[in-house]
Amino acid sequence: MLRETSKIKQIKDTFGEDIGRIAIIVVFFITMSIASPYFLNMRNLMNILLNISLQGITAIGMTAVIITGGIDISVGGVCAMTAWIAASLMKTGTHWVMACICAIVIAAMCGSINAFSIGIMKIPPMIATLAMMNMTRGIQTVISRGTTITGLPEAFQLIGKGSIFGIIPIPAIIVVGLYLIASWFMNKTIIGRCIYAVGGNPEAARISGINNTKILFFAYTMCSILSCIAGLIFVSRTNSAPATLGYNLEMKAIMAAVIGGTSVTFGGKGKLLGTFLGVIIVGLITNALDLLGVSAYYQQFIQGLMVLAVVMFEAIRTNRKTK
Repeated sequence: MLRETSKIKQIKDTFGEDIGRIAIIVVFFITMSIASPYFLNMRNLMNILLNISLQGITAIGMTAVIITGGIDISVGGVCAMTAWIAASLMKTGTHWVMACICAIVIAAMCGSINAFSIGIMKIPPMIATLAMMNMTRGIQTVISRGTTITGLPEAFQLIGKGSIFGIIPIPAIIVVGLYLIASWFMNKTIIGRCIYAVGGNPEAARISGINNTKILFFAYTMCSILSCIAGLIFVSRTNSAPATLGYNLEMKAIMAAVIGGTSVTFGGKGKLLGTFLGVIIVGLITNALDLLGVSAYYQQFIQGLMVLAVVMFEAIRTNRKTK
């Protein structure tokens, strides 16, 4: 009996919050199916899966960065700049694979600069990534001159427009695959556990032999690379690289991570399963607001309000535990 009770308690501690998020998703489906006749339409559901790919992939890297005790608000700028560079290279005749590799390398450089600023120069993450956001947005504006690139190679478009059995979009499969790999990596590898250790107690991690700077380099570099991959998939799906690509992406990625239980108050806490559920919740809310005809300006306000509410709830719960 005691053994069964302990197992139930362990399951509750591990999946308790995630069960709550799954319940929210179920309630949301029931409510929206009543509120809008178009919500359960197969085309609308596929659109939700496609639309969450951009913030979903970016949220993986954002979760890792927040677990280290940092933040990266440059992901939107990195996404826009690197995806536009890849599209422009394709238009000049560069093979799409090489164009994507060039974009990923540039994204890795951006992430490394962020990590250098934070880990070595000791600049606060918010300031360092804000500077990178402005630099990448500025470069993208200069080289694009506000134009949109279209007419990309059909082989490249297959990544974003293709589907398995004509039903499941390839971007959705990529998102699920990346979350499975990242979740395994964070829980089963030395680097993954070091990310939690650095975020939980940087000084204790350093004393135990962990190179905190190397871990920060890994986290911020992967965050930028994943935002680039997200941008490339979006460009592939839409067959266009608009100047506004990645706008407000950092807010949606942070919101998904926070709703998923990643602590922005204290490092060392967060799970990618929670982030994945957070991505779905954010995608459902965005879709619901669109179906209900809510203005984009109000949507941005609602998203910001949600982040504030979740962070406040987390702070209240943390304060109660410490008392």
